[in-house]
Amino acid sequence: MSWTRPRALKPGDLLGICAPAGTVDMPRLQRGVARLEQMGFRVRVAEAVGERHLFTAGTVERRLQDLRALWADEEVAGIVCARGGAGAGWLLPHLDVESLRARPKAFVGYSDITFLHLVFNRLEVVTFHGPMVAWEFAEDRYDEASWRAALYAGGKPYASEGGDLVALRDGRAEGRLLGGCLSILAAAAGTPWVLRPDPAGTILFLEDVDEKPHKVDRMLLQLRLSGAFEGVKGIVLGDMKGCNPPATAEFTLEDVIRESLSGLDVPIALGLSSGHATAPNLTLPLGVRARLVCHGEEARFEVLEASVA
Repeated sequence: MSWTRPRALKPGDLLGICAPAGTVDMPRLQRGVARLEQMGFRVRVAEAVGERHLFTAGTVERRLQDLRALWADEEVAGIVCARGGAGAGWLLPHLDVESLRARPKAFVGYSDITFLHLVFNRLEVVTFHGPMVAWEFAEDRYDEASWRAALYAGGKPYASEGGDLVALRDGRAEGRLLGGCLSILAAAAGTPWVLRPDPAGTILFLEDVDEKPHKVDRMLLQLRLSGAFEGVKGIVLGDMKGCNPPATAEFTLEDVIRESLSGLDVPIALGLSSGHATAPNLTLPLGVRARLVCHGEEARFEVLEASVA
């Protein structure tokens, strides 16, 4: 329980919406905001969310301004990102890490938002890999049970059910849950924000979308060579939506993953539907302890402790 946890959310809380990365479809955002309001939250959309600069939601300065303002506002209980896309990495050198550490609050997103998870998790602040406003909340494709388990007080931590996951390698492991979008984690390798597993043990979560199998292999290799697997006790992958080889290929994505992770004596599972997911989007707390058990074709993943204070 050494990591800093944000306070639990409750109905009536104010949620801030920012767009640290790509441009936002405003009608979709409005539908997502309406859904959050139906859930009992008050919502404040940051000033620059609707702006456009190249492929991002405003300039670096404007996106930083939004994030800083929401983080500094003590009335804002949590921040949910509008979407992922690209561009969040530009914010990293300009973040006031002491301010972030001093005011922990729930922070939710995935995809390019993985860059920001890396910063918070480096500060030992728990964050949440999960649904975003102009995507899953706009489409009502978020998993309500895991959202409540992660962000509300008193709930039982998330655990997968039978048939949710496919075991790729047998074993049992416990450790701190870290990770996010595979391509972003690979892009951060060699930078000051490279993923650093907990030396006491890490369960590594990896997910992505529409990456060809040879690119998945290359990114996994890049992470291995960067030291990102040192201390990893277990690996659980997402749905890897759109990452399968063509039907004419003589190999599967599972074959590629096993080969890419060969030599690592850890349990490996596939199909945890958080991020770019085919099923309703799970909310996973990054920075808390988790367990992965794989046996035969069955696998079970479970969060072992509360993620909010």
